[in-house]
Amino acid sequence: MLLNEGKIGNIRLKNRFVMLPTVTNLSNDGFVSEKEINYYDRRSKDVGLVIVEACYVNKFGKFFKNQLGIDDDDKIEGLKRLADVIKKNGTKVAVQLAMHNPKYKPSDFTVEDIKGFAKDFVDAAKRAKKAGFDAVELHFAHGWFVNQFLSPNVNTRDDEYGGDFGGRARFALEILKNVKSEVPDMAVICRINGSDYTDGGFDINESIKLSRLLEEHGADAINVSSGVGSTSEYHISPMGIDDRPLIVHVKKIKDSVSIPVIAADKLGVAADWESIIRQGYADFIGIARGLIGDPDCVGKYIEGKVDEIKYCIHCNQACIAYIQKGLPVSCMMNPTVGREKEFDVIAEDKLNVAVIGGGPAGMSAAIYLARKGHNVELFEKSDSLGGQLKVAKVPPHKSEIGKVIHYLEADLKKYGVKVNLNHEVTCDELKNMNYDKVIIATGSIPKKLNMKMGIVPLRAIDVLDGKIPNGSNVAVIGGGLTGLETAEYLATMGKSVTVLEELDEVGKDIYAMNKKLLLERLRRFNVDMITSAKVDKIESDKVLYNGGNEIAVDDVVIAIGNTPDETFKNCISDNIIFIGDCNEIATAVEAIRDGAELSLII
Repeated sequence: MLLNEGKIGNIRLKNRFVMLPTVTNLSNDGFVSEKEINYYDRRSKDVGLVIVEACYVNKFGKFFKNQLGIDDDDKIEGLKRLADVIKKNGTKVAVQLAMHNPKYKPSDFTVEDIKGFAKDFVDAAKRAKKAGFDAVELHFAHGWFVNQFLSPNVNTRDDEYGGDFGGRARFALEILKNVKSEVPDMAVICRINGSDYTDGGFDINESIKLSRLLEEHGADAINVSSGVGSTSEYHISPMGIDDRPLIVHVKKIKDSVSIPVIAADKLGVAADWESIIRQGYADFIGIARGLIGDPDCVGKYIEGKVDEIKYCIHCNQACIAYIQKGLPVSCMMNPTVGREKEFDVIAEDKLNVAVIGGGPAGMSAAIYLARKGHNVELFEKSDSLGGQLKVAKVPPHKSEIGKVIHYLEADLKKYGVKVNLNHEVTCDELKNMNYDKVIIATGSIPKKLNMKMGIVPLRAIDVLDGKIPNGSNVAVIGGGLTGLETAEYLATMGKSVTVLEELDEVGKDIYAMNKKLLLERLRRFNVDMITSAKVDKIESDKVLYNGGNEIAVDDVVIAIGNTPDETFKNCISDNIIFIGDCNEIATAVEAIRDGAELSLII
């Protein structure tokens, strides 16, 4: 059923797949850039509809550093180029109209202000029409501007734009009604929250009421999401949230209206997509992060190659986290995102290249160099590939990391890289290797705790690799990502765990959403987290810290970070290049990108 033709308003779609809007930060001061053109061209060939990312309808409502704009007529030319590229691929195209300024609340504006904002949406819709878009989507979700008017715990107005449900819905309905009046031949989609997931916020009961009113006022489809800024895990759900978190809301809304409904957020695998449509939960499958990571995922479904789909692992580390930092969108699995043309190059001089190390950086380097046309051979000292990704997938809610290893291994095979396992290259062997280039990607090793110890502590990497402490009371020294995830892993086994962190907070560098969920789980397991804790001494049955404090322990686990593997530090020659953690400690995102970017200079 996913491949059946669909219809939204007066536009016919070739299938039931929708590319959902995601800010990319690829624009040039609000104008469409070449990178943006290439990004959408790459992803628009197979879906029925592309909804271009949230475009600000006025400067006041611009939220992201390099967000795309539709606030002025000077943006029309670039938007037309973008729409034309997508339509050339046989796909219908919509644009999401949005505004967001969290510094203000609904009560901060006059009635005249509000009517002016509604006009900005209408003027933006007119520009979309001139630019050749088939539809517009009105962004009424995610705690953005209009959603704040809908939410009873945010909108404290006591005039016609506040108070009861009718008052809170007035702004959204006026926007919709006026847009339909001014561009009657354009399809209009409304993106709404199934629930804000906040105390006293907009909930599913009000969402159903709103959906019915939107249909009455001319909406042609409902795109169901959820969550606001503080509960964004319900519209960009990470690994710690089960698949299809919003599908119950989607079904309730679909059962309440007669217009099409689009499902969104972590919808599972291909069989789940088909089931959602077949069982009547929704009319369209919306994909956002999945198309960032694998632009061909829908094409693979159409061609019956679902086993080749690279499903998003929902790490949010290089898509959402980067966007929120004002950086261009990227992806752990796909470092070519937004840089499609840069990587679309074939080597003129084909070199023989050796890659030493089969972790994420080494595998990535081998893949992208081979993809460019070089002859590549990879050497890994252990019996399997993946490096530290092999233990990164072990903690609770992290199993999806294992997919990255699988995808990298599949690409090594696809591009003909010769892989040698159980082959530990020595410095002498390296010097005698007859290769044009040798890439060192041997990763990092855990830092050691330099102090007097009455017991031999375990390393977090060894615990995650299966060496479980025997005792009941375990101290984890180090409250970064690895330390906290190791603590959770041990707590699930019934261990009583205390985390000691030298800084004034744990998880300082963890992406905020992931940190929030991880800390909530640790609290449920009663994991004790002690910050500003400088460990002085480790004895056989206790850890002493801060000059006199102590905790009783049976075992100690060290998780104080890593240091570059310097095995080949002195093996320097003109043809050797160091990449990944052995060059500079970073995340898997940076390691994979480091490997890929090597192909741009070799």
